Amino acid sequence: MRRLFPSPSWRRRIRRMKRDMLEKQLKRELKNWDPKRKSRSRKLSWLLLGLAVLLILGAGLYPLYRNWEEGAPERMLNHGGELESAHQFETAEALYQQLSQDYAATPQAPEALYRLARIEQYNRQNLRKALLWYLRLEKAYPDNPLVHATRRESARISKYSLGDFAQAISFYERLLLSGDENGDRYLFEIADCYFQLGNYVQARIELEILGENYPDSPLLVEALYRKGGLLVLEGRNKEAGETWTALVERYPESIYRSQAEFDLAKLLEEDGRLAEALKKYQEIDDFPQPQLLEEKIEHLKKRIAEKKKAV
Repeated sequence: MRRLFPSPSWRRRIRRMKRDMLEKQLKRELKNWDPKRKSRSRKLSWLLLGLAVLLILGAGLYPLYRNWEEGAPERMLNHGGELESAHQFETAEALYQQLSQDYAATPQAPEALYRLARIEQYNRQNLRKALLWYLRLEKAYPDNPLVHATRRESARISKYSLGDFAQAISFYERLLLSGDENGDRYLFEIADCYFQLGNYVQARIELEILGENYPDSPLLVEALYRKGGLLVLEGRNKEAGETWTALVERYPESIYRSQAEFDLAKLLEEDGRLAEALKKYQEIDDFPQPQLLEEKIEHLKKRIAEKKKAV
């Protein structure tokens, strides 16, 4: 007859089997247990927790850092100005160079280069180095508003300090192309550079362009006077006389009027028209060198007298 419940002996056998299974499982776990592994696991947990904290802090601090970093170029520029005021030019230069290198894409970088050039130009009187900084600014930031002032300074250094008239012409021509309101001044400077280079024809042409493009320029009278002198150097005395005559008639109040009259008298004298030359000299007033004028008149009177005796 089949029993509904197992006998007590059967229950004991089941308990024994369970105990044996637990013992075997415990032995396996003891065999596989590694205290170092547990330590590594704990360290990894702490590391992950630390990284999580750093990420949370970083997410909150990044905007602050970004704002601080974006303001660094302006702070450096301001500090450089303070150093210049304290005459610490070497430290200021180092700061400006760092700014121009580390923050080249910022609006403060061209300003730093401009200040470097100004320090070399006005505080150290190292004009060649100043010119190099100006050129670097123009090359790196051709569309920056400071480039215009840079070209003016470069032209001035090249012409008046270094005597490099060809390079000065290049700067003045670039200024002229920019549409600056001082175009008449740049043309005048270009003409003078060509004169210094001995290219009298081109110098005269530049002055003629000045007269055509800027008929109301305050430089026009001087341009006319110089044009007459250039025509003389070209051997075109008649045209020189016409130019000076036009100056005298159009600008009677100009300081160049008496000088033009003096030169007209010289042309007559060189042409052998001594009586006309003497009359011209005697009619000149307000000449800036009255002693020279008087000597000319006396010398010419003697020449006329000697010529009459010879006849």
